[in-house]
Amino acid sequence: MATVHDVAAYILKKTGRITAMKLQKLVYYCQAWSLVWDEKPLFKEKIEAWASGPVVRSLYHRHRGQYWLTSWRGNLDALSQDERATVNAVLKFYGDKTS
Repeated sequence: MATVHDVAAYILKKTGRITAMKLQKLVYYCQAWSLVWDEKPLFKEKIEAWASGPVVRSLYHRHRGQYWLTSWRGNLDALSQDERATVNAVLKFYGDKTS
């Protein structure tokens, strides 16, 4: 199973520069879409409800204090073709939206 960091790395590879808040929200939607459409989670890390929106704490600890993100350390090969397709669908739907 991929980690949230693998998913974040894939998202940033596809989107380029985005805000930390937008990354958190895209990761959230990727997990939700995977649970609904693929009937399995993309990653095991817990998503928390914070005042500013959904947050995965381990992502937050890595980007804390940064507004813009351009890349992420993660294993892009950890995502299967189906998982990539789910993330790509989320990016197609939400990618042009603001955080």
